[in-house]
Amino acid sequence: MTAPAAIGLLGDGQALRDILALAGPDMAARILAQVVTDLRGVDATLSAALRDKDHSLIRSQTHVLISVAGTIGAAGLHALAVEINTAAHDRAARRIDSLAAPLLADLRGVIALLAARLPDAGAS
Repeated sequence: MTAPAAIGLLGDGQALRDILALAGPDMAARILAQVVTDLRGVDATLSAALRDKDHSLIRSQTHVLISVAGTIGAAGLHALAVEINTAAHDRAARRIDSLAAPLLADLRGVIALLAARLPDAGAS
């Protein structure tokens, strides 16, 4: 399996590079690890919420995604999270269903990209 393209998921990567550079090397690793942990939690919780048609939980989890994705420059993921959040507010089940797979694919791609940047990513 090939790694997802950073350009497609994280724009040009500048937003993430800027955040990590400002944090410094030690803190950058901690921030990156926390973002990966948080996004993995969102993936698990949001997947269950989508399956269960839990609009309240879909809204809360996409709210987290809107914030994190916007901060790290994942514009496509951010846009999908906004769309699903709006659809969940409207209880638009068909719209949610049509956006769920692309959102989860982008989310998992972003997680893979970020996890690959963790200092111990190459360790087995």
